[in-house]
Amino acid sequence: MRILFVSDTYYPHLNGVYYFVRRIAPLLKRNGHEVIVIAPSQNLNFTKNKIDEIDVYGIPSMPALYYPNIRIPFPVMLRRRVRDLLREINPDIIHVQDHFLIAGVVVKLANQLNIPVIGTNHFMAENLTSLFRLKAWNQALEKMMWSIFSKVYDQLSVVTAPSETAASLIRHRLGVDVVAVSSGIDLSEFSPDDDRYYSIREKYSIPDKPILLYVGRIDPEKHIEDIIEGTALALKENDFCLVIVGKGIRKTNLEKLAFYLGITDRVIFTGFVPDEELPCFYRISQCFIIASTAELLSLSALQAMASALPIIAASAGALIELVHEGVNGFLFRPGDTVGIAQSINKVIGQPQLRAQMSQKSLEYVQKHDIHNIVSQFEKIYLNNKLKTMETGPKRPKREKADWVVNNLKTA
Repeated sequence: MRILFVSDTYYPHLNGVYYFVRRIAPLLKRNGHEVIVIAPSQNLNFTKNKIDEIDVYGIPSMPALYYPNIRIPFPVMLRRRVRDLLREINPDIIHVQDHFLIAGVVVKLANQLNIPVIGTNHFMAENLTSLFRLKAWNQALEKMMWSIFSKVYDQLSVVTAPSETAASLIRHRLGVDVVAVSSGIDLSEFSPDDDRYYSIREKYSIPDKPILLYVGRIDPEKHIEDIIEGTALALKENDFCLVIVGKGIRKTNLEKLAFYLGITDRVIFTGFVPDEELPCFYRISQCFIIASTAELLSLSALQAMASALPIIAASAGALIELVHEGVNGFLFRPGDTVGIAQSINKVIGQPQLRAQMSQKSLEYVQKHDIHNIVSQFEKIYLNNKLKTMETGPKRPKREKADWVVNNLKTA
């Protein structure tokens, strides 16, 4: 099959959509499928590039006002550009990853061309509204954003969500089938037997102490201030180091908080780390912690589980599906810093319990193996392709779109 992924955000903007496609596409290709991506270009040109050995067609775009790493498709001639791209690519199935400008146009045109379209939802309005402080404004904004989401995703054949929690969040908003399919993880990349970690402590000035690890964006909705406050309480009982891997807009404020609490020497901010180094941080750690209340799955938690780490997590969102209380970790009420400290001390202070939880994390993460996830998506693709062939009019043949060919700029 010729499978087309569509997203309004993609590399070099590193987010869940990009990492999802990067995990699934190579295995789809290995199984004999052709994979193509449509996303915003990095300029006002119409581009075609090879990214991770995948053809990525770039729609002319502009940088977002406050977030220049995010590109907004240039609206002039957008419909024509997308229509000609679909004529050029002629996919057997389209898999949209969001409901924004490009995806919205693709869905409308695909339905006209009788091309089956499925979608995966990575969206949570709360991740955006957490940036604003006015509650009344947030409620109105969330309602508007979910309305736009429903308008686009109600046109799809089927919608997947990365967890049952995520599926439940949108089922009542849509009139189409919603099924839970994990985003998956390559378990071999985060094996607890990895031995590439010896120089990480020295490179990032991490003390030779037990490590409590957080990996992810350092943004408001992640509630890392709760982790730091809980760490300050737990340090009164156990000596360890909190390592925060990632970047985001809250980093400076969190550094000030650690200083105010007098634990600067026990909180390490690494900033962004290369992908090849990430498994090493899990390997040298004793426990993983996450306080986010708006997770549709949490790739970093899955990575930690694949690395045989106990998980301490907020009892919210899809985290309650990953963490089994007292079995492979502990759950705490959002904002409960005392509960966080108690959980930290149980894991850090009890090696035998930690070892038992480690084995359970390895056991529970197996169902998220990326090879199993690819098989599930292949079945969804085939079922929807066959359904469209049976019920819809005959699709037009693939044809060259001269406008596309003549205007492409290859980087």
